[in-house]
Amino acid sequence: MTAPSMDALVSSRICHDLISPVGAIGNGIELLEVMATTTPEVGLIADSVENAKAKLQFFRICFGQCSDGAVLGRPEVVKTATAMLESERVRLRWEGLEEATPRREVKLVFLLLLCVETALPLGGDIVVTQAGGIWTIAADAPRVQAGDAWKILEWQMPVEPVKPALVQFPLARDLARDLGRTVDMQAGENGLRVTL
Repeated sequence: MTAPSMDALVSSRICHDLISPVGAIGNGIELLEVMATTTPEVGLIADSVENAKAKLQFFRICFGQCSDGAVLGRPEVVKTATAMLESERVRLRWEGLEEATPRREVKLVFLLLLCVETALPLGGDIVVTQAGGIWTIAADAPRVQAGDAWKILEWQMPVEPVKPALVQFPLARDLARDLGRTVDMQAGENGLRVTL
C-alpha cells in the first residue's frame, strides 16, 4: 500500500472542504436566476462559481491523495479535465480512453496536461490518447514554448527552485517513477508530444 503524502492529504482536505460552500453559492445563484433576477453580475458570479468547482474537482484528483486500487470512469475523467482546461484558446479531445482507469494514472495524465498547458502560450489543440497501456498527449499550437521546467521530468533539475506555478513538473516526475513509467517529451515549433 502506498504511504499517504502529507501534501496530498492537505490538498484533498482543502478541496473537500471548499467544494461544499462553492456548491452552495452555485445553488444560491440558481435560485436568483429562477426568481428572474438574472443580471450580467449574476451571470458573472455563476460563471466564476462553475470555474471554481471545475478547478476544485480537477485539483482534488491532480494534487490530492489516491487510494490504492481506486479507479475513475471515463465520463468523470473527460468531464473533469474538459471543465478545467478547455477554453476559447484551448481545445481538448480524448481518444481510446478505457471505461475505468486507475486513479493514479489519471492523476499523472492530469499533471502532465498542466505541464503541456504551460508550453502553449497562445493556446492550441490537445489530444489525449490511451492505447495498449500507453498514454500520449499531443498538442498542436500556433507556438510551442517548452521551458526549462521540462528538464525536471528528466531529473536534470532539482526540485528546490521550482515556483508554485510549476509544481506539476516535480509531482509528475515523482508519480511517473512510482508507477514505473518514463515520460518522453518531444517538442517542435508548433507541436508537442508527451508519451508515457
